[in-house]
Parts: sequence; structure tokens; C-alpha cells
Amino acid sequence: MKKISIQNVVYFLGLFLVLTGFTSSKTKNSFPESPPLKEGQLIFEEMGCVMCHGYQGMGDGFLADGLNPKPRNFTSYKEMNRIPYQSMYAAIKEGIPSSGMPAFNLSDKQIDDVIAYVKTFLTENYMTVNTCVDTPQVISLDNVEVGGHFEIESDKENFVTTSVKAGELTLTPNFINLLKTFKKENTGLVRVHVSLTKGEEDNKQYLAIIALRIKDCFKN
Repeated sequence: MKKISIQNVVYFLGLFLVLTGFTSSKTKNSFPESPPLKEGQLIFEEMGCVMCHGYQGMGDGFLADGLNPKPRNFTSYKEMNRIPYQSMYAAIKEGIPSSGMPAFNLSDKQIDDVIAYVKTFLTENYMTVNTCVDTPQVISLDNVEVGGHFEIESDKENFVTTSVKAGELTLTPNFINLLKTFKKENTGLVRVHVSLTKGEEDNKQYLAIIALRIKDCFKN
């Protein structure tokens, strides 16, 4: 008789809970009036990121002219929209081959702090939200000047579903896809950026960015 692993039991139990609606209750969050950027900014400056990316993140540091490819412009929607949260994390952790981007010996928290600081070159409305794979998150948009039509973008659309109602943005982790990813990549954490944007493609701006760190809370 084939043995059933504990991991598979947890997977199917979690799937049952999702399909039957017995998931954790929603957690509410609000954007801070001023995001805590000190740690990320200190690392960005002290580790020498400014030498290539510049103090304003425009890719115009004093070493930039001698690099090919050129350092990324963190203030550009076109450039930053193509980079998933997880890819930014990997670039800092492991470096980028055949470029001037080295690997940095930083902790997970330090890397997330740097990413948070880098993203504020696009918008001051930035927050990091830690959640379990079965827990929807509600984000209050009271402090965000939406002002009419806006779009919701995610760098991992198959991991999170979004909806807006009465000035609140609800982010619901896609339980099934996430558990498959946890198992396939042997990880217990997936990073997703959800952004509120406005304007045409050539002149699009970020209104707010949520860094969603989704954990496999069923994993021991």
C-alpha cells in the first residue's frame, strides 16, 4: 500500500479548507504616513549602490558610464514594471552575471528593506505585508490619492487575486497555485508586488505598491 506523506495530507487539507470557505479571516492594513526607510536607505548608500544607481535611483551614478548594460533606472515605470519582486531579491542576493551587479551578503530582511527603499523612488505609498497562504489581506486606500480610474497590476497574477470595494483593496492568495510553487521550488515563502498605477503606458505612474510576502504556514 502506497504511503501518503504528511506534506500531501497538509496540501489536501488546505485545499479542502479553501474550497469549503474555512480560511483565515481577512487582515486589515493601512499605508503608513511615512514608510520606515532608514534601514534600506542606509544599506543602499553604505553598500555602494549609489555609485552605479545614483542617490536618486536614476542609474546615473559616477560609475554608470563605464558599465554595459547600464544600471537600471529605478524611477522609470517601463524599466521597473518588468522586474518581479522575486527577481529583484535574487539580483541583490546572487548578483547578475555579465553585468556590473555584484552579489551582496545581506539577510532576507536587509534585502527586503533595500527593495522597499528602491520602490519609493516610484511612490511614497509603499508597505510590506506578511501573510499566510490562506489569509486574505485588506488594504485601506484612504491615504492614497487615487482620483478616478486606476489599474491594479501584479508581477505574479497567478498567485494573487485582487478586488476593490468601498475604498479597500482585497488581496487573496491563490492557495492552490502557491502550494504547488512551495512544493516545486522547495520554499516556504513567495514574494509578490501588487501595484496601483494610473495613466497611459508612456506616462504611467505608481500610486501605491504593496510588497506581499506569502508564507506557507502549513509547513513545519
